[in-house]
Amino acid sequence: MLNNTQLNNTPPTARTTAEIPIPTPEPPPAPPRSEEQERNAMRAYLQRSETRLSTMHRVAVGFLSGAGLLFLLPVFFKDAILTIIRELLDYPATMPPEITSRGLAVVILLYATLLFPFVLTIGVPVIALVQLLRDIVRFYFTGQAPGFPETYFNPCFSLTGVAFSPDESEVIKAKAMMFQYGTDLTNFIVPFDEISAHYFDEVIDLPERNVVPRTRKLPFLVRQKVVHIDGERSFDDLHENDPLTVPQRFNGSTILPEARHRNVKDIDRFNAALGLAGFIERPLYQEVAKLEVSLVRHALNLRRLVLRYFQALLIFLWTMLVSFTMLLFLADKDMPNFLVFIIGYGIWAIGTPFIVELPVRWLVGDFPRRQRRAALRKLQRSDGLQRFAKWVKWTCYVALILLAISVIIEVAFRVQGS
Repeated sequence: MLNNTQLNNTPPTARTTAEIPIPTPEPPPAPPRSEEQERNAMRAYLQRSETRLSTMHRVAVGFLSGAGLLFLLPVFFKDAILTIIRELLDYPATMPPEITSRGLAVVILLYATLLFPFVLTIGVPVIALVQLLRDIVRFYFTGQAPGFPETYFNPCFSLTGVAFSPDESEVIKAKAMMFQYGTDLTNFIVPFDEISAHYFDEVIDLPERNVVPRTRKLPFLVRQKVVHIDGERSFDDLHENDPLTVPQRFNGSTILPEARHRNVKDIDRFNAALGLAGFIERPLYQEVAKLEVSLVRHALNLRRLVLRYFQALLIFLWTMLVSFTMLLFLADKDMPNFLVFIIGYGIWAIGTPFIVELPVRWLVGDFPRRQRRAALRKLQRSDGLQRFAKWVKWTCYVALILLAISVIIEVAFRVQGS
């Protein structure tokens, strides 16, 4: 390899393509934009991002509803597991007398060595299904909506309400808020029925009102002239039945047919409904920031969700295949049940560690052949998604050891008996 001095003194015809430095062109400076052009760019990004979010949710609804696994669950327990349980309970009746005569301890030991892999064949698919359902909940819901106090637990849908940005037009925003509070739009969210509307009273944590968006707090509404406090009272002196007035006009424009009288309870209920939906007013650049992070959140959760779904589905199919195959041999009276249990659960324990990693093994196939094994080991160490696969591996190894112990015990007692 030539250094810089040698390279400069070498004729151009003698240089190879790899030795000729290729200057990296600097990107041209961005043309200056007006404020309106920048705002249009943010609006266009928000539209594209909303389309991407809706696509992600369609993927989740179409493939990850869990209906397929829930359909397999009753078939799995009804046809295979119940029959195997019945055969396990009948196993002591078919054991040789020389084993049962040794006492209850031997029978319990043999049962323990067989019950552990049997419990695994039920527990591993069920745990995989529970983890899938947990990931589905975390995909669709969030426990902390952005913009609300971190100390207040407010689970809401991950696609939160979208408000009109105040910096687009403060006048239009104020008019829209007045129309919301001064018309029947409040009853579009809060029902007329007092019993049903009482639900919102229960979620309002008085006097903090953490569930209320910060842009809908009563002092903010008063400063924005959206509502007026009747009489000479401060915010601390207001009670739930004290009257408030939504004015008819704003900046000389008529918004409502007439001034509308509300009370603090009505305003609180409406604001609580907005808070439960994660609704909060943000400037346009903050909406862009939130949507960027929201896309990342949905992509991460969808990544975990899809892998978990196929992992659970493969485990269910593998377990059902082994269980139904065992049923065929258990129905044969000439085949010892103990031998069927040992071979069936042994095959399951050997194949399950491979099955549980099969989705990741399919993906690592995109890597060069020499790097696949190292990439898979690194992923197993660093990715939390592989914790379940590690746990399944170790429990399957324990099951194989216990199956070997049960074989040794039965063979030893049969040799002694003969």
